[in-house]
Amino acid sequence: MRPAAATHPSNSSSHRQQEPRAANPLLLLPSSRAAKLSLGCPILDRLLSGGLPAASVTEIAGESASGKTQLCLQLALVAPLSPMSSSCLFLHSDLPFPLRRLRGLVPQSRPDLLDHVLVAAAHSTSDLLSLLSRAQHLLTHPNDSLRRLPIRLILLDSIASLFRADFDATPADLRRRSALFFRISAKLKELAHRHQCVVVVTNQVVDVVEGEAGNTVEWSSGRRVSPALGLAWANCVNTRLFLTRDADGPNGCSRRRMKVAFAPHLPERACEFAIRRDGVFGVEPSER
Repeated sequence: MRPAAATHPSNSSSHRQQEPRAANPLLLLPSSRAAKLSLGCPILDRLLSGGLPAASVTEIAGESASGKTQLCLQLALVAPLSPMSSSCLFLHSDLPFPLRRLRGLVPQSRPDLLDHVLVAAAHSTSDLLSLLSRAQHLLTHPNDSLRRLPIRLILLDSIASLFRADFDATPADLRRRSALFFRISAKLKELAHRHQCVVVVTNQVVDVVEGEAGNTVEWSSGRRVSPALGLAWANCVNTRLFLTRDADGPNGCSRRRMKVAFAPHLPERACEFAIRRDGVFGVEPSER
C-alpha cells in the first residue's frame, strides 16, 4: 500500500472548503460505496464484498481450464439482470469465441440476454488498442434504436494471448512490451472511470522458477505458478483474483479456490468454488 501524503492544517476557510482534486490517485480507488456487479453467486459476492467494483480494472488469473472464461461468460449474462442493467462488450483474443458455451448458460426463459452481449476479436495488441478507441465512441454515443442496454461491462479474455509472439527477451523488446502494458491499461482505466464501467481482464499463468520473487505466487495442479506478464502488468490492474485448483478433493474431483491476491478495498482471502453446467458457484465450508 502506498503511504498517504502528509496533510498540513490551514487556518483558511476557503482552503478547507476546497474540493479534492481528481488527480489524486487515492480518490480513484474503489470504495465500499462504488457500484458493483454481482458474479451471479451470493457466496462469491460475499468474498468480494458485493461483487466486482465499477471504475476499476479487475484481473482474473489462473491456469488453463481454471474457470476464467466461464466466469466471463457468466458475468456477460448477469450484467443485464443486475441493478447496473448493463450490456457487455466482450473482447476475445483466444479463438474461436465460445458461443456454444455462452448459449448453454442462457436461461430458456431469457434468450434476449444474448442481444446485450457485443463480441469482437482482438488478434494483436494493435487490434486491441483500436477496439478500445472504438469502444470509447460506442460508450459515449450508444445507438438507442437497437434497444440495447448501455455498456457498463468490458471483458478482455485474455491479455496474455496478445503477447505470446512478437516479443523477445531483449531489453529493447521488454521496454516496448511494458510500454504497451501501460497504454492498454491506461485506456481500460479511462473507460472504466469515465463511464463507470466494470472492466475484467483474464490472464494466464507461468511456472515459477526457483528463486524468482516479487509477483503473486500460488500452488495450482501441483505447480508453483504466477500470473503471466510479470510485475509490469501486475502494476497495471487494481484488483487481482487468482483461480487455483488441486486434485485432492473428494472422489478425485478437483478442489477449486478463488483468492483475492490484492485489492485496494479488500483483505486477502479466499473461498472454494465449483464449475457446473449452469455456471460458476461458490462452495460453503459445510458443503465440501
